[in-house]
Amino acid sequence: MSDRIPVVLKPASINDRGSQKCRLSPSVMKSLNCEIASFVRISFPNKSVICYAWPYDSENSTSEVFYDDTVCENQGKRENKTTYSIVPLKCSKAKTVSITVIVRNYKQFHSWKTFSSISANLENKCSKCLRNMCITKSCFINLKCSKLSSLFGINSILVNDIGTESDSDAGLIHGKTKIVIDNVLSENRYENTQRRKPSCLGGMSEVISQLLDLISLPLLNPDSFKQLRIPHTQGILLRGPPGCGKTSLVKVIAYDCGSALLTINGPDMLGSRPGETEDNLKNMFTKAKDLSLEGPCILFFDEIDTVCPKRNNSSNSQDSRVTSAMMSCMDELDENESLIVIGATNRPSAIDPALRRPGRFEREILINVPTKTQRLDILSTITEHLVTCDLNLDLIADLTNGFVGADLTSLCNEAIYSAMTRCNDKQISALEMFCLLKISSIEMQDFECGMKKVIPSLQKGVEGVVDVKQVNWKDIGGLHDVKQQIKQAVEWPMLHPEVFKRFGLPVSKGVLLYGPPGCCKTTLVRAAATTTRTTFLSLNGAQLFSPFVGESERIVTETFQKARTLAPSILFLDEIDSIVGKRSEGGSHRGVQERLLSTLLNEMDGIGIRLDDKVTGSSNKEAEGETSGQTQVKEDQKTDVDNSRVLVVAATNRPDLVDAALLRPGRLDRIVYVPHPDYQARLEILKIQCKTIPVNDVDLETLATNTQYYTGADLTSLCREAAMFAMTENLEANEVRERHFHAALSVVKPSLNDFLIEKYKNIHFNKTEKSLLK
Repeated sequence: MSDRIPVVLKPASINDRGSQKCRLSPSVMKSLNCEIASFVRISFPNKSVICYAWPYDSENSTSEVFYDDTVCENQGKRENKTTYSIVPLKCSKAKTVSITVIVRNYKQFHSWKTFSSISANLENKCSKCLRNMCITKSCFINLKCSKLSSLFGINSILVNDIGTESDSDAGLIHGKTKIVIDNVLSENRYENTQRRKPSCLGGMSEVISQLLDLISLPLLNPDSFKQLRIPHTQGILLRGPPGCGKTSLVKVIAYDCGSALLTINGPDMLGSRPGETEDNLKNMFTKAKDLSLEGPCILFFDEIDTVCPKRNNSSNSQDSRVTSAMMSCMDELDENESLIVIGATNRPSAIDPALRRPGRFEREILINVPTKTQRLDILSTITEHLVTCDLNLDLIADLTNGFVGADLTSLCNEAIYSAMTRCNDKQISALEMFCLLKISSIEMQDFECGMKKVIPSLQKGVEGVVDVKQVNWKDIGGLHDVKQQIKQAVEWPMLHPEVFKRFGLPVSKGVLLYGPPGCCKTTLVRAAATTTRTTFLSLNGAQLFSPFVGESERIVTETFQKARTLAPSILFLDEIDSIVGKRSEGGSHRGVQERLLSTLLNEMDGIGIRLDDKVTGSSNKEAEGETSGQTQVKEDQKTDVDNSRVLVVAATNRPDLVDAALLRPGRLDRIVYVPHPDYQARLEILKIQCKTIPVNDVDLETLATNTQYYTGADLTSLCREAAMFAMTENLEANEVRERHFHAALSVVKPSLNDFLIEKYKNIHFNKTEKSLLK
């Protein structure tokens, strides 16, 4: 062994390349006990090379070893725990050798595969190229530096099997060695077959099964399709939000089908000179056709919308030429059964419609935002090889609504970094943590830390998406009847959709909260969003109103589209009377509020949802704005019962200014009155507020009696003012007394009076016309 010999391994010089020589100093050859021209194996951490020992031509440092990598072995198939090693090999003459020939160009391969008479000639050529070489089973022979193999058109050779003596480590090819050719591959085909197996994808079993049916059947059984005269799918378009796994899915499908995969990124095809992009496109199709002569091939266009944009109203003539070239190339694939074109995009509406007709990209598969069940499957797949401790993956999947596969991967990485940080606090390096398995297991707190840092991709840059302050129902005093109504209208449809399905009840699409100002209408919505753990979107007048015509309507439309994508979600419209208002009874002038109201009504009804913006594909009620799962399933096989919904919650203290069209069934059909707090509610609110304020000798019951017309916001302000009075009296004080509350009562006045309370009590909704009456 040379593990104990201080040598430096270097690649062979130009003169020795392709000669299978390794240059050693006499001292190293003596320590290895090997003679001149005897064969040795030089092992590295990732590969091994077979060479025969040869001394230096000139005086060199005794620590240098120059090796040639013509014959390589895959180190993954052999165990070698040392950094490097040089060992002698026992070599005997090889009787038979089974090989796979890898050629350079496709035309030469096609001629070899067509004419069987060339097979014997090819074996003779391979025998000449391999003469006097020492080989092992499953070794790879690189012949790029050989002039003879270059003349024959042979690029490299893969040894499948070798017949030698039983006690030999390797075989020497001589003139009587019988060469048997098992297969002939092109260089590109061989490189495709050597790609690593992609990691498993969680939560995509249905899509993978659907794609395998579309791809594997025509690729692996072309004769059956031709005999039955069944046209097979030539093009498939994968669409879905960024990070949902479109590119990874194609890699998995190509590996499972044993297909060659040519991946083309849209921007890489674009050229600066006129006609260069079209030439690049045609060359890639030609390359894919040549690969399909040897076996199944998949041509994958990533971000295809950048290659084939819409031709209508395009200011760039190059876009039209490239799109036309793409159509021509796809139309020429009619008789090629072994090639399938797959495109992926997150902007399907930007692709020219002519490409989406039958015969081109005729099948479209939507990869949607994963549901809770799919997120749980993804998390289980990612954490399968991690050291974990008491992880509640079901809770994590519940808390990660709106996360796509890339977001969940980033979340797991952040959890690993958090665990590494905890271990670093214990003076353990990252290398020791993972390589020596001294890392402490990843715990739930690591994922909680990661969720604070990872923002879902679909929520970045989206209008209206907000981070809701965590509010629990116990943090809201009183209003027990109102809480129950909101739980029935908001929580139950999202947390227990199967109950509504069992009773045949329609799920509410909208809820209107009205009542006096300061009675915690917004806080109630936050509590419902916290409990349901849904995506929370909020719109107000400041976000919507714009000096540009049509901009406000666009914001409303895009917000609803994102809400459907991130479903289940709650869209909160605070002070809805100031956003949409009430339509005037006369006059032809239509202000921005009326246009916003019309847009809001259409979005709530589901009218105007573009086909490319639908986030699901199996529901029969998409025209009504409902959503469903990813693929077509039978009614009795559904596992998720319509829980991917968008619930619109509106709040106002001027219900008389809300248009009656918003209040009909199917829109804001649940109307909840949030009254001012009574004595018991005021007492509970004061108790909740005093939990964070150190109080002493304060009669909260008497204080609740003296605050008859105070709202919840007034009581919160009252407690804050009392604390401020205590601080004003003495900065070193550590408690609030009753006199401070009496002083605060003289400053904080109630927001309500008998007139306002009576006014809200007299407001009611006519059940037939849904109109507001005073």
